[in-house]
Amino acid sequence: MNLQYLPHARKRMEQRKISEAEVEACLQDHDILCFDKKGNPKYKTHVGGRYIKVVVSKDNPLVVITVED
Repeated sequence: MNLQYLPHARKRMEQRKISEAEVEACLQDHDILCFDKKGNPKYKTHVGGRYIKVVVSKDNPLVVITVED
């Protein structure tokens, strides 16, 4: 995937020790797709033994806004 990560997403990934590979795995094979209050898609799945959430831009799904665990 040719993803772009906002600085906020990079910061959260570093804080939570979530790799780009885990983000891509979540986006490609998610368990749940819902939307945040701004309408951005939020993908959720188990990756690497934990549950992560990845929020991408509703205007460009290749832009990662934030990552949570």
